[in-house]
Amino acid sequence: MLKHLDIIIGFLIFSFILIFKIDFYKVILYILELIVLIEVIQMIIIFFKNERIRIRYMIDASIIYFTRELLITVTKHGKYELILEYVLLIGIFFFFRFLSLKVTYK
Repeated sequence: MLKHLDIIIGFLIFSFILIFKIDFYKVILYILELIVLIEVIQMIIIFFKNERIRIRYMIDASIIYFTRELLITVTKHGKYELILEYVLLIGIFFFFRFLSLKVTYK
């Protein structure tokens, strides 16, 4: 049972969305917002423990934030230039994420 706990939880959340007719778009936005908050809180806790901030947490939070903004812009039929800017920013942050994994100082 615990082996497939993630599938069971996902199914329960999806069933809850269908039963109560919640807007799936808003649920995705709230989930992405929650992930950004978790990343920021995790970054703050690690800062107080180690007295340094890992760049990885800042980059991850930025990627998730811009993904959320991209989702909002695309679904509201935003300007093509703005969508392209978000995609470019996400690509740049993924490049920085790659560099942060390759160049780590212990």
